[in-house]
Amino acid sequence: MDHTPLSQHKFHKGKFTAPLNELVTELGDTTSWSYGRLPEYFWIALILNTYERKEGLQRLGVIVKKLHEIAPDLCLPRLSDIFSLSKEQQILFYQEILKVISKDTLSPLTLIYTYSIQPIFAETFVNVKISIEDRIETIISTLQKATNHQSDFSTDIRFIVLYHVYSSGHLHFQKEQKNLLDELTSYPQLEHGNPKMRKIRPFIRVTELSFLNPEFVEINEQNITLFWEEISKMTDCELYVIPYEDDTQNINLYMERLYEIYGYLTDLFVRVSPLDNKMLVILGIATYSYKRLKEITDYKLQNTIVGRSSVRVLIENYIMLKYLLNLETTHPDVWKEFQEYGIGQYKLIVVKESSYPNIRQDSHVSYTYMGELINEFKIEEFRDMDTKYFDKIPIREKASKVDEKELYDLYYDYDSAFEHGLWGAIRESSLLKCNNPAHRYHCVPDINDEQKLKNVLPDCVMVMNKTVKLLDELYGIPNSLIKGVLDFEG
Repeated sequence: MDHTPLSQHKFHKGKFTAPLNELVTELGDTTSWSYGRLPEYFWIALILNTYERKEGLQRLGVIVKKLHEIAPDLCLPRLSDIFSLSKEQQILFYQEILKVISKDTLSPLTLIYTYSIQPIFAETFVNVKISIEDRIETIISTLQKATNHQSDFSTDIRFIVLYHVYSSGHLHFQKEQKNLLDELTSYPQLEHGNPKMRKIRPFIRVTELSFLNPEFVEINEQNITLFWEEISKMTDCELYVIPYEDDTQNINLYMERLYEIYGYLTDLFVRVSPLDNKMLVILGIATYSYKRLKEITDYKLQNTIVGRSSVRVLIENYIMLKYLLNLETTHPDVWKEFQEYGIGQYKLIVVKESSYPNIRQDSHVSYTYMGELINEFKIEEFRDMDTKYFDKIPIREKASKVDEKELYDLYYDYDSAFEHGLWGAIRESSLLKCNNPAHRYHCVPDINDEQKLKNVLPDCVMVMNKTVKLLDELYGIPNSLIKGVLDFEG
């Protein structure tokens, strides 16, 4: 599926506005095709669903002409408008319908418009010989065909609507628009595969939309609500899960080789540079990434929400490593500054804790241990607390400065949605789609954890290998160790 380029969106005050929203106002539910208009024209859909296309359009042409003769002031052939006709007009129109089609065709609608709601309609079209199950099945199958407003089937429905509008004198063409009228009248004779239809179908859809103007119609929300409430009760949800392969890529072998590299670097630090503050910070960040990846593999979290959190951490750690190395050229003591910043964040949390006397003792936050860390190498009275980003620059800008914008744009932003509980992440991970058109394809909470997510391990390996390459540039990892890890990604 092609997407509108970002460059075609208008950016203003931190918001990208979609191109169409600059030109038109999006339709509300009651005026949308699938929710608001289709219920009003569902009787047309049932007739088209029963008969072969050309025959169905021909029969409907006769029916809407009769409707115009009986109710000449009726602009649109909506069910709610037909139901608002006088008793005599309704009886006459339904009799005309039965001259053209079998009562079985509209019988499914009597499950919605029962005798207590629309007695004339129900009495005319009910057929108890057709089981309730069969009538429900007809409604569902017709909904499935008609829900997409651009489908050939829904365009056929909208053509009949326009045909009635034209027949009733509410649709006019100028002399210079005669070709449009000719194309419209030729629609029933043309198959959808005909090249001419590529132009005619959009014209029909756009023109039908134009009659949503309040000066032509008043939305009958009561009828729309009734339609959906009734059909939603008829069937159960049809939930489906998107399958993803749980391919670990022999990740255990990768982790064994990665462990050997980290073992080598740790031994190098302890034996050669145990007091090297720069090496301590670099290996500390890298080891934190290693432990996050190890948690994924040890507890098989590669298809989970938590796995996405770890990808985000691996990316941020890698970007921060490159950023600190760049910053070192102008801030030689950046490694100490980085440590001071992080411990200062801990101090801020501990200081706030004293403001809450009823803190739970079983909290996962160990304020006592945090206090010891704050005073580990310096008493806390000398420790500042910076509430801004480290170096006052957000991670997005840091990524750009170290030429890793692609990592930020394609992965970090996505994984951040899961960290912050944004709706896109919630929808993907925690809600199942109902494939029942009678339920309007709604979503249902995934409380049984049926929907797994796509495996994060390939991306974890990709980012971890970037980190390993950076460590190799700094400390020269033996080829016998690094080759096995880097070959794994390829």
